[in-house]
Amino acid sequence: MLETPVTSAPIVASFLAGLPAYRAGIPPLTRGVEVGLAHGFLLVGPFYKLGPLRDTDVALECGSLAAATLVIILTVCLTIYGIAQFQGETPETKRTLTGRVMAADSLQTADGWANFAAGFFVGAESGVLWAYLCLSGALLAF
Repeated sequence: MLETPVTSAPIVASFLAGLPAYRAGIPPLTRGVEVGLAHGFLLVGPFYKLGPLRDTDVALECGSLAAATLVIILTVCLTIYGIAQFQGETPETKRTLTGRVMAADSLQTADGWANFAAGFFVGAESGVLWAYLCLSGALLAF
């Protein structure tokens, strides 16, 4: 993480350390699932309420399909980024601007990024399905 006067402040640093991208100790796959669940769940609403089919009987289904398609596009973009970014050797340690030595994050490798993208896909599609079930009222039967 880039260190600036703002991000080095204790309250901001503790907030950023809790985000999945910066949380140490969890595998990239789990980070991807967590990020994907949040994004997939929130993508359905705009397509459902603001999409071109919002006044039809199939608005929820079309909005969910549009969100699921966007998740596929975003996963392809994550994969392309990983292929382009992580082509060479990754150092085992790195230095911050203040000179501290930190262990390299497993997310910053080609395999780690591929796992993150796979987790993002599974999590986001699950989030889209969960949002569809919540909005359709299918969960009321249970």
